[in-house]
Amino acid sequence: MKKNIIIFSTALVILSVLIIGYTKKDKTNITEVNSSQSKDLALKDENIKDINTKIITNLYYGVDARFEAVKKATVHNATTIYDFLNAGEKEQIEHINSVDVIIVKDNQLSQISALGTTDEFTDEQKEILKSTDYFSHFTIRTEFKVKNKDTGKLEERFFGPHITVAPEKQATYVNGKEALIEYLKVNSKASMNVIKGDNLGAIKLSFIVSKDGIVKDVKHDAMTTGYTSIDNRFIELLKTIPGKWTPAENAKGEKIDQELVFTFGPRDGC
Repeated sequence: MKKNIIIFSTALVILSVLIIGYTKKDKTNITEVNSSQSKDLALKDENIKDINTKIITNLYYGVDARFEAVKKATVHNATTIYDFLNAGEKEQIEHINSVDVIIVKDNQLSQISALGTTDEFTDEQKEILKSTDYFSHFTIRTEFKVKNKDTGKLEERFFGPHITVAPEKQATYVNGKEALIEYLKVNSKASMNVIKGDNLGAIKLSFIVSKDGIVKDVKHDAMTTGYTSIDNRFIELLKTIPGKWTPAENAKGEKIDQELVFTFGPRDGC
């Protein structure tokens, strides 16, 4: 009898050890699976964070005249295309095919234009240039031939600078452009959380700095980021820029309104 009790007890102990061991092993496996799943989720979250960080660090913020700003006196006194091209661009031209002076209205090429065939502006082209006023916009499309340095053969090229007629003294933010850009960056950062992937577009918002140094008439000028909340945030920020502006001045030293354009988007897309 005593022997049977001992055998039964021993068997019971062995069975208990087996059950406990299996339970521990099963729990261990569950823990490992949960840990693996958590790691995968963490990696996915990190990937999203990395994508957003990459986008946010590659963004362009700019506040300037709509196009390249050229003073009114320079535009009205221009006689050749080289009044609007730099030395490097001038050196590229071997032969001019055509020069087209075109007025730009509402971000579109208008029907007001005059065509020439040399670097010197025709009388009609000069008249168009002289008809412009502050904040008029135009382009000069110059089609020309350039010599390929490797082959020596002539190849077709063109320049098409877009120009804004600027006042003698442009409006400036009293705290400096860098401070203005920093204000826009910092106060829009939280809005960037909605960005998914790399499908962020560019946007242009125009506004007027009045002759009294006040920002007014903020408008959605062109394009969109693709996210209404981001577009609206920038409109709000432009309407509430802190600090003051020094207004623009004309040739007589009179204070005048000036249009400026805020541009935002991926650097490779602006």
